Amino acid sequence: MYQFHHNTLTIPAKALYEDLGIISESNYKYLCSNGKINKVVTARGLGNKALVEFDSIPERFRVQIVKKLGYPPKRNIQNLLLNYYKDDYEAVDFFAYYLLDDYRTLSTEKQDEYVKNAQMLQAVEQYVKETVSFVRSRNGKRGLTEIWKDAATAVAEVREQIGHSLPKSSRRLKEKLEEFKKDGYASLISENFGNKKAVKVKDSTQEALLRTLLRDHRTFDNEQIAVVYNAVAKIQQFPELSASTIGNYRKKWNLLVLAGTKGEKGFDNAVAMHVKRKAPSAPMLYWTVDGWDAELLYQKSSTNLKGNTVTTYHNRLTMVVVLDPSVKYPVGYAIGTQENAQLIKAALRNAVQHTEELFGTKHKVLQIQSDNYAKKEMTPFYEFVSDKFTPAQVGNAKSKVIEPWFKYFNKSYCQFAPNWSGQGVKSKAQPNDEYLNKIRHSFPDQEGCMMQLIRMIEMEREKLKDDYLQAYSEMPVDAKKIVSKNEYLLHFGETTGFTNKLSHNGLHVAINGRKMEYDSFDVNFRMNAHLDWTIKFDSSNLDEVLAYNEEKNISFILTKKHENAMALYDRQENDAQELQKIRNFNKDLKNIVLETQAEDTKIISQMFIQNPELDNTLAKMVIVDSKGQHKDQRNAKRLENAQKLMEKQNKDEERIQQYNWEKEQDDYYANKINLDKYLTDDE
Repeated sequence: MYQFHHNTLTIPAKALYEDLGIISESNYKYLCSNGKINKVVTARGLGNKALVEFDSIPERFRVQIVKKLGYPPKRNIQNLLLNYYKDDYEAVDFFAYYLLDDYRTLSTEKQDEYVKNAQMLQAVEQYVKETVSFVRSRNGKRGLTEIWKDAATAVAEVREQIGHSLPKSSRRLKEKLEEFKKDGYASLISENFGNKKAVKVKDSTQEALLRTLLRDHRTFDNEQIAVVYNAVAKIQQFPELSASTIGNYRKKWNLLVLAGTKGEKGFDNAVAMHVKRKAPSAPMLYWTVDGWDAELLYQKSSTNLKGNTVTTYHNRLTMVVVLDPSVKYPVGYAIGTQENAQLIKAALRNAVQHTEELFGTKHKVLQIQSDNYAKKEMTPFYEFVSDKFTPAQVGNAKSKVIEPWFKYFNKSYCQFAPNWSGQGVKSKAQPNDEYLNKIRHSFPDQEGCMMQLIRMIEMEREKLKDDYLQAYSEMPVDAKKIVSKNEYLLHFGETTGFTNKLSHNGLHVAINGRKMEYDSFDVNFRMNAHLDWTIKFDSSNLDEVLAYNEEKNISFILTKKHENAMALYDRQENDAQELQKIRNFNKDLKNIVLETQAEDTKIISQMFIQNPELDNTLAKMVIVDSKGQHKDQRNAKRLENAQKLMEKQNKDEERIQQYNWEKEQDDYYANKINLDKYLTDDE
């Protein structure tokens, strides 16, 4: 509670009548007004508190203060200086984030030392300023030199107590304060710290020259750069650099020179900031597609130009995988000898087919990502399989989560196979080449290697299948996108390479060497009988195909024509139903023809009534008969009578067919069953 103000021992006024309760507040004010107590500092102004000179307090009260607070400290500059020593949080932040030339931060001990130096210098500045002002206000004769000597003495005396490292002499202390006022906190950091004096590349010209050599596209090594740099250094009188020193600068300036030696892609992959992403929250929200040269070797025999058989053992297959990152499930894949657009389409086709195996119907995904391989050809397929296609940035392999999945697959499955080829050229994990050479004759052929990969993928699917199905069952309904048969066959269907035209028996199509017939109960398909149709099909299910005309951009799903048995014995349960469907369809076709004809007649008749000038035209003679009736009306009546007769004949024919069917069935069973063995002999 004791404190010095300008080397005057004081005590807060409130302590007398509040904290210590020595006197009453009214008595305190009375003593102040009579000059019995000297008020050194008034309470005027924000944050100020009244201080009274201890020696001016009447003795009877001083005795009570000493009993409660103890004897006051001796009057000295050291205590006076400490009154100005305050925390500086700005200094704490500055030294905590300060970077040295080698991009290291200051140690905790150095940070603490420099913060205390800054706080002590600020206290010295405040002490000197306040003391000079106080001496002048009292017309004192104490000089500035004497004040600085006292300040330096006080600074030295509190050195161990505070832990600062400021100089002891008044001259050096004054110089240090001037540097601090001019250059701020940075002036407190020693040039010797971090070997700043030993740095050989100080000049901006030196730095520019060295960085230019380090980023050269010819990727010089440290020894080559040393030769070129030192040749310039001799002329410019720079310190010469060793190869090891240049290596240190290469590490230090890696951010600034890497793009020159590795290019923009290398820069983006190595030092640029990358987006941290999280896996999709549910299946079927996001797929990623990429190809990988599988690390499994197979042997392949071929005939060279001389007719000799040559066998190679270093062959590898390419696998394109469609991955759902929600649980890292390989939803689709295709295996071939090299990555191409057809192999990618096969992987996407497999993915869509597999969704039907998992969920009962074919699905598409909300978003799909791939690299830019065959982008022009593949974009329509990506856009069909997904609601949104987002290609990865060119050269940014890290943006594809499937890259680390291939490493996982290689390590978890491929490495256990005897024909495993390694983990990439740059990896240290490689098999024994000598041993591989010894067992090369046991390598599988191409088909065997393909079966290895298929088994491995299916094992991974089986391991994750339950989790994938459970996650699918919990996903929002609006995120599930179904693929129609028409869409699937249009984009992924195989083609025969030829076009077909509709005949009365439907479309005759040759698929995989088999002659097939397809037709549709859609009337519009019959309306376009004049068009050429491209047939798209799925070899795994030939019951339905898609007929597509590119010119008109129309398509129809066709079903395989049902074959009705000629012999009654061969008839199946659905034969009659299929036959009736065709009869009903043909009946509807004829009704459409009649209805269209009647409508045309109505319209044409109205045209002649509204336009008398058509009476003497050839058109009226052709369309209207001698009785002035529309010929189509006459023909329509004839067709109506014919239609009634045809319906009567159809009914008679159906009754006859039903009778014959039942009779032939009865005869068949009668001949089939030997009734004699059920009869008993009365004799």
